[in-house]
Amino acid sequence: MGTRAVYFFEDKIDIYGVYKHYDGYPQGAAAHIEDAKAYAWPLPRWEADEFAAAFVAANKNPKGGEIRLLPNFEHTSIPMMMEEHKWCDFYYIISWDDYDKEMFVRIFESRYDEKLETQYWHETASMRHSEMLRAYAEAS
Repeated sequence: MGTRAVYFFEDKIDIYGVYKHYDGYPQGAAAHIEDAKAYAWPLPRWEADEFAAAFVAANKNPKGGEIRLLPNFEHTSIPMMMEEHKWCDFYYIISWDDYDKEMFVRIFESRYDEKLETQYWHETASMRHSEMLRAYAEAS
């Protein structure tokens, strides 16, 4: 069974979502985001659609089947997508921070409240991508 995750790439205009079936835990996510940089415009150029495409190119399994664009995303919001995809384990919101001149990542993890018998999303971290790489590379 995979650790399922959705990656949202946002800029000032748009948000694009990509579903990845395997290695969605933060250590894997940090590496997947880093791998996408080789296929994207050199930073600091940041376009959400272009980086989402680079993410797919960098992380697609040659046999297929483990990465997908989220359909009709432009007609909904991130909270609505999170509600519709409760079966995921993690959500990542990746954007460009003009002040720090670096990618910024918010990490949400699925949690379950046994008393209320409901699943909810907990924001576990909010950090620069370079910090994410260091934090989770050391944890693996």
